[in-house]
Amino acid sequence: MTGCIADTIESRVQQRQDLFEAYDATTQARLMRGQIRIGDDTDAVWFVYGNPTQKIRRTDVNGLTEIWIYKILSYSDRLNHAVRPVYQDVGGHLRGSYYIDDTPEYEWKEVLRIEFSKGYVSAVQFSE
Repeated sequence: MTGCIADTIESRVQQRQDLFEAYDATTQARLMRGQIRIGDDTDAVWFVYGNPTQKIRRTDVNGLTEIWIYKILSYSDRLNHAVRPVYQDVGGHLRGSYYIDDTPEYEWKEVLRIEFSKGYVSAVQFSE
């Protein structure tokens, strides 16, 4: 029986041990604490956050920018309550009473956006 390996910084370091060891000790310690900085490369970001949910590219006057977007599944902030009948008869006529359906809905919520210019972090944006 096999279990799934949690996607953690430690598990990603084990996957690419030689690449991680190429960083100096100070950088390794910072990455193990889950901290990235402007100027870090894509590998450093991968060690800390793993694979992004989505990657997009933008070209502007400064050249090509790659953007990594991280999302989580969370409750929807929208309240989509619906009035629903308790039951209908065979003819489709509504019988009985009604209730408010306030079952929570889920949606993908962006929590982190990291921009790379020439392969290095140029901007980090957190959602609250």
